[in-house]
Amino acid sequence: MFYKYGTDNVQGRSLNHSHPQSPRHNSYVPRWLHRLWLGFMAVVLVAGAWLAWSDWQQTRSWEISGLRTLVASVAEGTRVMLDGTRISLVLLGRQLESGSPVLGPGAGKMLRDYLALQPDLAAVGTRIPDGQVLTAGGGRHFLADLLFALDNPVNARRLGLNPVQRSALAQCLHSPGFCLGPPVRDVFAGAGHGLWMIPLFQVVPIKGGSRQLVALLPLVDGRMPSWRGLPLPSRVSIFLLRDDGFLESRSPPPTQTTYAVRQHGIAARYVLAHPELPSGVYYGLSTAVDQWRLGAVQRIKGYPLVAGVGIPRSVLWADWWNSVEGPAAGAFGLLLLSIFGYGYLRRVGREREGERQSAEQTLWEEKERAEVTLHSIGDAVITTDTEGRVMDMNVVAEALMGYARTEAVGRPLEDVFRIVQEGSHAHLDNPVRRVLEEGQVVRLANHTMLLTKDGQERAIEDSAAPIRDRQGVLLGVVLVFHDVTEKRRLIAELAHQATHDALTGLPNRVLFMDRLGHDRAQTLRHEHLLAVGILDLDGFKQVNDHFGHASGDALLQEMAQRLRREMRSGDTLARMGGDEFGLLLPDVGNLEQVEDACTRLLEVLRAPFYLGDEEIPLSSSIGLTSYPLDDSLPEDLLRHADLALYAAKAAGRDRYHWFDWPMDKLQQEAMEVRKMTENALDRGRLLLHYQPVVEIGNGPVGVEALIRLDHPERGLLPPAAFAAALDAPRLTRRIGCFVLATALTQTQTWHRQGMPLRISVNISAHHLLDQRFLSDLRAALDAHPDLPPSAVEIEITETAPLLDFAGARETLLACNRLGVRIALDDFGTGNASLTYLQKLPAQTIKIDQSFVRDIINDPKDYAIVSGVVTSARLLGLEVIAEGVETAEHAAMLGHLQCHCLQGYAIARPMAPEAIPGWIRQYKPLRYHGFSATPTPTGMISIHNQRVKRFIEALRHQTPFPSLVIEPEAEQQCHLGLWLQGEGRLQYGDDAAFYQQLLARHAHLHALAREAKALYDAGDGEGAEQKGAELERENQALNSLIITTH
Repeated sequence: MFYKYGTDNVQGRSLNHSHPQSPRHNSYVPRWLHRLWLGFMAVVLVAGAWLAWSDWQQTRSWEISGLRTLVASVAEGTRVMLDGTRISLVLLGRQLESGSPVLGPGAGKMLRDYLALQPDLAAVGTRIPDGQVLTAGGGRHFLADLLFALDNPVNARRLGLNPVQRSALAQCLHSPGFCLGPPVRDVFAGAGHGLWMIPLFQVVPIKGGSRQLVALLPLVDGRMPSWRGLPLPSRVSIFLLRDDGFLESRSPPPTQTTYAVRQHGIAARYVLAHPELPSGVYYGLSTAVDQWRLGAVQRIKGYPLVAGVGIPRSVLWADWWNSVEGPAAGAFGLLLLSIFGYGYLRRVGREREGERQSAEQTLWEEKERAEVTLHSIGDAVITTDTEGRVMDMNVVAEALMGYARTEAVGRPLEDVFRIVQEGSHAHLDNPVRRVLEEGQVVRLANHTMLLTKDGQERAIEDSAAPIRDRQGVLLGVVLVFHDVTEKRRLIAELAHQATHDALTGLPNRVLFMDRLGHDRAQTLRHEHLLAVGILDLDGFKQVNDHFGHASGDALLQEMAQRLRREMRSGDTLARMGGDEFGLLLPDVGNLEQVEDACTRLLEVLRAPFYLGDEEIPLSSSIGLTSYPLDDSLPEDLLRHADLALYAAKAAGRDRYHWFDWPMDKLQQEAMEVRKMTENALDRGRLLLHYQPVVEIGNGPVGVEALIRLDHPERGLLPPAAFAAALDAPRLTRRIGCFVLATALTQTQTWHRQGMPLRISVNISAHHLLDQRFLSDLRAALDAHPDLPPSAVEIEITETAPLLDFAGARETLLACNRLGVRIALDDFGTGNASLTYLQKLPAQTIKIDQSFVRDIINDPKDYAIVSGVVTSARLLGLEVIAEGVETAEHAAMLGHLQCHCLQGYAIARPMAPEAIPGWIRQYKPLRYHGFSATPTPTGMISIHNQRVKRFIEALRHQTPFPSLVIEPEAEQQCHLGLWLQGEGRLQYGDDAAFYQQLLARHAHLHALAREAKALYDAGDGEGAEQKGAELERENQALNSLIITTH
């Protein structure tokens, strides 16, 4: 205190006086310091003495309070234990009662059972009228001797009982109720029960008299059983004292006395001197241990006993010293410090004047640095006094707030520094006021806006901090802040970009999934439905490819606007990527509401889009699922909606489709198939079989490579068993490269063996459109130099052109430039096959087997095949018919001038090693009786073949052909279609003859119907006769047409 006061005084003079100190002033300082030092020494000594005395009284009071609490617990515990023992002895006495003073035969067992329930007792017994005693327990012999000794002085001396003990015990023996005798020493007992025991006497009235019960309570290390659970501090003693001065128990046991004599120590004298006091405190010499002790005693209610606890005087002194040791050391240290400080300050006084001048110079320099820093820092800085008035501000603060320094200085900060909450404009507490109240650094609240003088709003950040002097006294506050308006704008923009699509402004997949999780949780609480959908434009890729990406982007923006107008405010429309959009329809009451909403969305997207002056018709498909009907996680809900979208696309597009669980099962199966295929590819279990292609009249011309999977358990699997994996993104290129390498290697081997076959290889659309496909093809060709590229043919379906027509066309042109042929596989099954036939650089078309298989029975299939063959011939393309299963198929295709055939009638797919043998043994099919040109004669041949089949069917040899007996079959069969088309052109000018042909043809079908009716009625003979008539009429029709032609 002295040093602090002196420092402030000197500093104050150095700031307010520029002249040196006078000699008189210098001589005054040592006298003042001397007086102050003497006064300080006196204060320290007096205060130390008072503190020591006060601590002594407080320590003694604390100890007494603790002893009183402890002795109360001891007294209560002892009372409860004695009450329990007394009651149990009374109950035992009543149990022993058998109607007379004579004990029953089970008395001994009763005593033993009693001791089993009272484990704290060493023995229990009673007197029998004949002068004997009945005892039980480990100390039963000592108890019996004790009871005999009370009436026999000789036995008493043998047990070590002095006359005083014996007298006290005799009083208990003749006591009418419960009595605790003085402890007696069991010289015969083992160490298990101790040496000292307290006899407990209880008289129990019985019929015709009373019974005396005696129990022995052993002292273990001087302790009563009720003291076992007491938390006894170290060096604390506990004791029980009889009113007559006998010590009943003590823990620790007495060292300077014994339980066998009356006590005369301070505790005994205090109890004898205050017989009426329920409790008290004593301090004096304890004769039991020959120590000065402080203790507390309390009478045990209902018993002539006093419970007591005590501590040695040394403990009291030690506790007191522990409490005053620190202050004493501090006082002594202060005295030493004051002595050294006094001498030090005398020297400091002589040096202070020189230091004052140096401090003034340093202070001026620091102030100058602070001012320069304040006005050159990039942040706005305002300093205030302790009243919150502006003291200074830099130019940055002037620019941000719009106030000049001269306008702001001296005014309350709130007048020039007005801040509100961003958005709500709620008032915010001034941070300077909080610093003045709390005394610590305070940061501005988030989203703080500064209102400038001219009313503009600026987002600011930073903090206010207290300014203190050397002693920590608050001098003012410094407020530092900077403009973050642009920073917050950029952060908000980035946050929006992270969760929204840049093109449409719609939520992106990240925000969609977040809202899906939120809406899913809300749906459970509100017991509504949540519809999750995926919407995809049909044919958008073609529009994008044709008009360019800029037009495609404009179309997507227009589409998003249309959809947004049709959806509710609580619904979510998100762009998931490309032309795929996510839909969330929460709080839906039923599925019909969802379907109505989807119908509106589909309808609004059917309205034409316009790119410039060109109208673009589009449609869309929607896949739907609903929660909690589909009780799946958010990721699975989206996946299920995606599966439903695929189903909508497969069902014809321009519709919505609900998810059902078989879709998920199919996807799981597809995943298993992909895994099985990938494992087979990794382990070399993918194989190639080859199906020959023959040309009518020239024999085998090539083979088609067909992939197989050699399953370890299921055997050889056809492509249909794992077709779903062939277009999987992870596998399509690997499988394509495997097929190219394997097929070209095998074909090169056949060429070297003198079999110049052409190899046809099926390539996946995804592999074909892969930018690496041409590199893969070149690498395969380069690896097989003995195989000419013209012997390699790439088979594609219309899938690749549908996905990317321009890309597919360029790739196929590049294949042609390499010398590789192109074949359009499964031709006729797609919507755009004829367009592709015109625009794609193909050399071969392969008619799909679905048309070839029923060419004999289905006139429409016949017409399609005929048209395709004719178109291909006019374009100079090779035509291969797939699915040729019989010689009849081959003959009919031959007369249509389709000369290249492939199918089971030729050969089944076979292992590569079987091809050479098959070629050597190949025998061409027979085509006798069929014309080679599509003339009336050729058509009659086809017609005759159908008649022949019908006759064979009547004989149970083959199934009945179609379009023979059906209503209007004469107009839909092969000959009927020919007569309405080509035949009409040839014979229509002669109306009578043409009508005769139609009538005869109709009569043939009428005969066939009659034959079939007989056949169905079970009249086989009549049916065959009608069939013979049919054959005769057919021969007449043949002759009529051929003769005229």
